[in-house]
Amino acid sequence: MTAAMRFGLSGSLGGLEAENAAATLERAREVERLGFAGMWFNEEHFGRPDTSHERRILSPIVLAMAVAAATTRLRVGFSVLLAPLHHPLRLAEEIATLDVLSGGRVDLGVSRANSERYGVAFGYDKRTGPSLEHCLDTMIGYWAGEPLTIGDVHYTVSPAPVQQPHPPVYVGAYSESTIEWAARRGYPTIQHGIQSPASLHRCLTSYAAHGGDLSRVPVGRFCYVGESDAQARKDIWPIAVRQAERLRGIGIWRRGDQVMTEADLEPERFYHETAIIGGPDTVAERIAHLRDAYGVRYINLLSSFFGLIPGQLLRSSLELFAREVMPRFTFAKGGVQPVTGQSAVAAPNSP
Repeated sequence: MTAAMRFGLSGSLGGLEAENAAATLERAREVERLGFAGMWFNEEHFGRPDTSHERRILSPIVLAMAVAAATTRLRVGFSVLLAPLHHPLRLAEEIATLDVLSGGRVDLGVSRANSERYGVAFGYDKRTGPSLEHCLDTMIGYWAGEPLTIGDVHYTVSPAPVQQPHPPVYVGAYSESTIEWAARRGYPTIQHGIQSPASLHRCLTSYAAHGGDLSRVPVGRFCYVGESDAQARKDIWPIAVRQAERLRGIGIWRRGDQVMTEADLEPERFYHETAIIGGPDTVAERIAHLRDAYGVRYINLLSSFFGLIPGQLLRSSLELFAREVMPRFTFAKGGVQPVTGQSAVAAPNSP
């Protein structure tokens, strides 16, 4: 029997960037009603007043708390928090507080703080500052009850999280060394979604080769569902072009095959290979490929294309996904939807 898949949304507003911030909580309740498992929030900083498209950037921990308070089952996660930019004591307290107030619904995604501009702004030097490993070990130690010693006095960090021994930890990783470390420590990686199929294949196969369980890895993909392939193309083609141009403009291709090459950002190639776009059947086939080729069981939708999709198209896409795509991969009343997954790892190909 194949385990059911779960689906979440990911982005700076939890995948709802096409909505204004005031509408986020109302939409989060709708996301819960539609059956999505969680919303994952990115840590980002600084707007650019000279850009034509300004995104609203909110504090991910504060936003996650508001969404948790507005919902009852929806999990709140981070994709990811840049752990070395935070003091581990403060972060341990805040994540544990969020876990307590949400009733144990937190998924903690973390990564290194590799952005040079963030490092400058926050006074962090990755050559001399605390590592991701140190930050995470320190936080987990606090949650396990290790004392905080100040002078001759021992203190216990409070609160303890509801989820024991601690909220699930996910590690954002593209480099081989971090992927290997995460697998060795038993932390699932989190694949954010701004990566080519070749990059995703490399990261997933490397994680599995080092003993990681791919069924626990959330995989993000840009995704849009239309009534048909033709309608989806009509709706989203200009947006896909703008998204590819934006990624090219910020120089993401300079990381080479770790993330995506410049060729991967050619609009047609981005549309057909990196993004998952089409009618319900096409989108389901693409997701089934990830499931069958890698054993993936959790997909995060980068549903708003980072705010480029108009709100009405975002809502229509999510409703179609929930009604026409999601039931093909989740348990149904009286049994399981027919699926034929396997855990073998295969070379990437487009269905």
